Amino acid sequence: MDKKELINLWKNHETRQEFLKAYKNWDVWLTTEELELTYYRYILPDGTAIIAMEHKHHTYVGYKEGYKWDEGVRYYVQKPNDPFSPDSQHSISAVAELLKAAKVALQVKA
Repeated sequence: MDKKELINLWKNHETRQEFLKAYKNWDVWLTTEELELTYYRYILPDGTAIIAMEHKHHTYVGYKEGYKWDEGVRYYVQKPNDPFSPDSQHSISAVAELLKAAKVALQVKA
């Protein structure tokens, strides 16, 4: 995407969160079939990576229904030239703020 598209895509908090929730549109970085994990990665213009780890877990539905499999997602931020670390986990709101800073940086360069 070009700069104008990214600025428009990340124009406010809601659109930034929508972008993050649509992580399945990003490139698949890696998968682990044994653990049923899929990592999606989006590289920002400054080289920082946003990683969405999709995982499956049991959710209790109720007495009669029991448990069902459900999907969850955790977000990570990986700075350029840094190795991936589970300690880099962030909330979706914190990652949305990172996108806000990236949008501002793009506007300054535009």
